[in-house]
Formats: sequence, structure tokens, C-alpha cells
Amino acid sequence: MQSAAALWKVLAIISSTYLVFLHLTTNSYSPIVPTTNGTQQPLSSSTTNNSSGITKKIWQTWHTPAVLLKDVDKERVRTWQEQNSGYRYELLTDAAAENFVREHYTSEESKWIGDIYLELTDKILKADFLRYLLLYASGGLYADLDTSCLSPLSSWASTDLLQRANVIIGIENDRQPVENDWKLYSDYRSHIWGINNWTFASKPGHPFLRATVERVAKNLLALAERKGKGLGEMELAYKEVIDATGPMAFTTTFLEWRSRETGNGINYNGLTMLEQPVLVGDVLVLPIRAMSMMEANRVDGEGARALAYGEPV
Repeated sequence: MQSAAALWKVLAIISSTYLVFLHLTTNSYSPIVPTTNGTQQPLSSSTTNNSSGITKKIWQTWHTPAVLLKDVDKERVRTWQEQNSGYRYELLTDAAAENFVREHYTSEESKWIGDIYLELTDKILKADFLRYLLLYASGGLYADLDTSCLSPLSSWASTDLLQRANVIIGIENDRQPVENDWKLYSDYRSHIWGINNWTFASKPGHPFLRATVERVAKNLLALAERKGKGLGEMELAYKEVIDATGPMAFTTTFLEWRSRETGNGINYNGLTMLEQPVLVGDVLVLPIRAMSMMEANRVDGEGARALAYGEPV
């Protein structure tokens, strides 16, 4: 990431999100034939426990059990546990993640999605895809391992907003357009507004997460077809990852899903430069000042206080 556009992470902060993650795994099933002809069946709520409200569970993933984590990572994990004592916590290893996918994505509608995940070997693609699969199937809050929670989840917004929210997302990229704007940035930050995909929460079976899972799965199939390679053989550039499975895919899905839900064209205009959390339907959107120590420490104006700390990346 470019230092000039370094982002301070939210509700917990990321220091190396797209540089390290899950190790390669060996798969013993037949490869999926990449196709973009629309034959894949959409997910149905039968894939999930479609309950109401955000599950009180915190998910994190890594390739080793908790006892083998570095001390700095153990300290970060502890912040999530201690700040949210009423939440169940689970650190999912590579093997446990594959077992989860095999258990929850087995129906006629969902098996093609599970098979895509299982065939992937790229660490970052699997890490991105897994977080959506986890929350769609079981709900809860996902946070990258290199994040730290400074405030309990119950304090992230007013009680009224939290009770009405079935999804919580946070803005990580929000700036005013400037002259020659397109020349300033070469990656996904060229988009003026965006949400992060490294800390977010959802109830199980939420249609926004369903739309995200389906988009990411189809993005991966389309990439494999375009490159003429199997899903486990693809080598992607940084921007391709961002667009296919990362924050850009998450942001685009959110805006398009809300447009379909409301019947109106929705863009970021109503959500830019927020100073307080807002509810968009049943999605709670946290402002960038809640996600960024640099923004939260501004001396001008009132706004949501920082919920985490971190280092620029």
C-alpha cells in the first residue's frame, strides 16, 4: 500500500492485511470448470441459520492454533476477548476452516461455492473469501488477526442503532475529490469512498452477505476463465485481489445490493464525510473517524471516537 494513502485501521487496526495469511493446502477433489454462463444456482437461506440479530461470536483465522501465535498476536486476540466478555471467541485454523466450509456449504444451492473455496490455493484469496462464508453461514463479527479492539462492541454506536442493526460495516476510505484526482492513486483508493473488509459483523443469512458470497465466487470463476487457468493455479496482481475478493468487491456489492433493495440508484454520496454512525436499512455504517486514529484525533469538529488503534500500512 502506498504510504501517501496509508489508512489507519478501525475498531481494530491492520498492519499487514494483504501480506501474510493462510498456508497452501492440498485438495483431493476434482477441479471446478470455470464458467461465467450463469448456471450456478444462487444461495438460499437453507445454507444458514437465518436467525434475527448479530450472533454474539467473534471470528478470527490463522494457520496455527492459538497456542502457537506470536506474543503480539496473542495480545491483540486478548483485546477482543476482554472487551467483549459476553461473546464467544473462535480462532479458526486452516483445517478447521475447510471443515467449516464442507459442513455448511453442502446443499445443492451452495456446494459450488464451497468447492470454489476448497480449490483455491492463493492465501489471500482464501482469507478474503472465508470471512464472507463464515458470517453468511453462522453470523458474528469477523476481525483480522492483526487488529486490536479498544472499545466493547456494545459501545460502537447507540443502543438503539445496535439493536436495529443486522450488519455492521465501517468506512475506511472517504475523501473529497480533487483536481486531477485520477492521477493520485493507482489502486482501489482511487475510489473516493469504500468500506473495509477486515472488521465487520452480520447476522447469519443476511442478503448483503449472500450477495457478497455470490459475487466473490463468480468473480473468481471469471478470473480463472479469463486467465485460462484453474482456480488453484491463478496468480493475481494486487489490484485484481482487491477487486475480486477484497474491499472493492465488498463496497461494490453493498452499493449494488442497496440499490436493488430500495429500487433506487444508491451511491456513496449520502454516506460520505459522516461524523456519526448511521443506519442504512438494517446496515449500521460507522464513519471513518471511528475507524481511524488519525481522523479521530482531529481537533476540528465532533465525531465518533476511535474504536481501535493501529499503525499506518
